[in-house]
Amino acid sequence: MTAPHRILFVCRHNSIRSQIAEALANKMAHGKVIAKSAGPEPLPVPGQITEWVTQLNGGKTIPVSKSLDEMAREPFDTIITLCNKSHRALPELTTDQQHIRWDFGHTDDPEALKHMEIEISERMSLMLQAKGLL
Repeated sequence: MTAPHRILFVCRHNSIRSQIAEALANKMAHGKVIAKSAGPEPLPVPGQITEWVTQLNGGKTIPVSKSLDEMAREPFDTIITLCNKSHRALPELTTDQQHIRWDFGHTDDPEALKHMEIEISERMSLMLQAKGLL
């Protein structure tokens, strides 16, 4: 059996965008992907996002912000940055893996977050299909 494709989602605070992307990737790929998330300046995950992400991942885990330093030694096949500030933090990582930029602005507006979830989901679907993971 082939090892799961490992994806790291990075956004500045690892509190909203990357948490949503991590949950979506793990949900969509049905075990063919191990997705994690981190940020160069992690902040606590807001309550409404905690509930939302917990629902997205089927109640399996409660999202917790993690530092990019915590992930620096883990092997990842793909690293996806979700904002410009996180992309600039990538030289701190010691990897040769594929880096993809998906720039999303920071928001905590529920309507804007729903649109962002849909766009992340669509991009994720295309990427996973291209890699033969869906």
